[in-house]
Amino acid sequence: MNPAMEPLHPIQRAALQRMSPAEKWNISLGLLETATQSRLVALRLAHPDWAEDRLQAELAMERRRGEP
Repeated sequence: MNPAMEPLHPIQRAALQRMSPAEKWNISLGLLETATQSRLVALRLAHPDWAEDRLQAELAMERRRGEP
């Protein structure tokens, strides 16, 4: 287990166990979208002069490297 992660609360664990794989997948996709949008905001703030295509390219490179 990753030491930075807290264990799930029993209520959270029970809720996850009741979910279908499709529901869990949809939650995962929503989290990925939130993370993507947050990173784009951070890149826009750090590089206000960059065009949208450059921001998207930087995001793609970060994803390939696995780091922000």
